[in-house]
Amino acid sequence: MKENFRKQLIRLQSCMYGFDDMTNQTRYGVLKNLSKTGLHDAKDLLLYADYLLFMVSHPSNRNQFILAKKEIARLTTFLKKNGKTSAYEGSGLPYTITLTRFSFDILEWMLQRKKYQIELDSFTEDGSDLNDILKLTLPSLEREHTSAGYSYQELLSTLRVKKGEEVPFLIQQLGKLSSQPLLKDHLFDSLDMYVKVHSNDKSFSRFHNTLPFKEVFFHTEIIKRFNSASLIEQALPYPLDLGETEREKVLTCIKDSLVLTSRETDPATFCDASSLRVYSLERGITVAIYGMTGDRQLPLESYVGYTLFKNNYPAAYGGCWVFGARSLFGINIFEPFRGGESGYMMCQILRVYRQVFGISYFEVEPYQFGKDNPDGIASGAYWFYHRFGFRSVDKQLHALSEKEQQKIIHKKGYRSSKKTLEAFTDSYIALQLGKKVPPAMSRLTSGIPALIQKRFKGNRALAEHKCVAAFLHEVKGFDMKPAGELNVLKEVAMVAAALNIKKPIQFQLLGEMVQCKNHDVYRYQKIVHAFCESL
Repeated sequence: MKENFRKQLIRLQSCMYGFDDMTNQTRYGVLKNLSKTGLHDAKDLLLYADYLLFMVSHPSNRNQFILAKKEIARLTTFLKKNGKTSAYEGSGLPYTITLTRFSFDILEWMLQRKKYQIELDSFTEDGSDLNDILKLTLPSLEREHTSAGYSYQELLSTLRVKKGEEVPFLIQQLGKLSSQPLLKDHLFDSLDMYVKVHSNDKSFSRFHNTLPFKEVFFHTEIIKRFNSASLIEQALPYPLDLGETEREKVLTCIKDSLVLTSRETDPATFCDASSLRVYSLERGITVAIYGMTGDRQLPLESYVGYTLFKNNYPAAYGGCWVFGARSLFGINIFEPFRGGESGYMMCQILRVYRQVFGISYFEVEPYQFGKDNPDGIASGAYWFYHRFGFRSVDKQLHALSEKEQQKIIHKKGYRSSKKTLEAFTDSYIALQLGKKVPPAMSRLTSGIPALIQKRFKGNRALAEHKCVAAFLHEVKGFDMKPAGELNVLKEVAMVAAALNIKKPIQFQLLGEMVQCKNHDVYRYQKIVHAFCESL
């Protein structure tokens, strides 16, 4: 029985990514045989789970989709009895355990919801002493316990923290520092704490964590070649009109997709729920984009995250670091979905950012295609990006890529050497959609150190104070209400001084940037566009 399952699994692998009639029939037949075979070996089951995720996100027809869904239900029932064994740990499948580190904010978010069970597993030897952390947060009458030299177990026992309540206790204690989020993050991260997360709710799993929509796209083919330039320029539909319940489900789906794979991104963790936009696109693709709360945003630029869904399953995630018409871009495709339409999915993401933010210049950092990333070299990721218009920013590497491209075209079976692919990682690559390269944020900020040294003799506090005063003198009727705008005001005022801004319209635009950066990422970036064009 066990051998039969493995043999069938190998057959399924051989016909997984074809979509002609014969391959579809073969795949359905193998899936039917597997559905009648017992589940035993964990390694085989984990591989089968990935294949099922691909089939429900790229179904060739309704019959295959329904059968794959039934198999997901069968595996879910099996895992309800067996999922907590160590063989399934970290798989993200129903009723299994995830053991990892998480940030304060994502743990706090999970603790506020009944779906998750979170247990303290351990603190690493390299982490900070728990006594030193709690010394800053405990009531004064309990603070003496932190100087007794207790181990963390002894300290928690002395404080009468019950087993299973350690994580909520620590989150509550560090939460006292929420008015200083960077300090809170630093102290919490320094604990180097590992937790176990599991759930009795099957929705907390890669099998059942999906968008709350029902429409399914059936594949007659996998698109590898298409006009990427036309797709990126194609106008977007309006974002979906989501009710409050739907919006909450989408945000939970986004966060869970990362938690289940032991990952986090700042936009997902520190998500500004009001910034969420969801676009329903072609071929079963949905793209959600979302910014961060004001206290977590970066200076001047906006880190806007995304999750791409394929037939409602989270298939890719990443973000853009947006500054006017220019953006750094990163993409990560979850493993089960890499045999599908990776290039098409990436171009749909670029299309969203292009249309929503008016970006005409996308950059990709070298890690994405191989820098300190052996998988990127082995897969020839550089040529994946090249196929869709990205080119080396360095002129010499661009010339080298053009020569390599000719060899690939004219020499059958030619592949760039590892040495050549590694050479490409000495430069960013970029997709330029306009006639000129938009200014980088460094153009606005590069003169600030010299300004501080020359005009204020290196006194940064004085520089901030004087620049803000000068800026407020120029921006008449400036109304700064939320305290969070003060940091943005300091950034913008320093930029105005470093650039020696004189025009009233430029001061007006900078003032509008201050007032909306923490509240409306979409309007803010439009103002950045206008300001950059005024330079």
